[in-house]
Amino acid sequence: MELIARESSFNPAAKNSKSSAAGLFQFLDMTRKDYGGSSVNWDDPYEQAVAGLKYIKNRYKDPVKALEHWDKKKWY
Repeated sequence: MELIARESSFNPAAKNSKSSAAGLFQFLDMTRKDYGGSSVNWDDPYEQAVAGLKYIKNRYKDPVKALEHWDKKKWY
């Protein structure tokens, strides 16, 4: 998925030094709370992917629209 490549280069341990963004989808702490919080093993790439796809579906309806947003804003 292009978004994961842009956000984390497919590194599930990626961390942003300027924010709390981390993981494949670069979830912020506040967003992680809304997508499983402590019930998700955020070290597990599969669980990160499940949460990330839920986020994309909830916010953008589909990955294409999320990528279009990223193209315009450089974030999603």
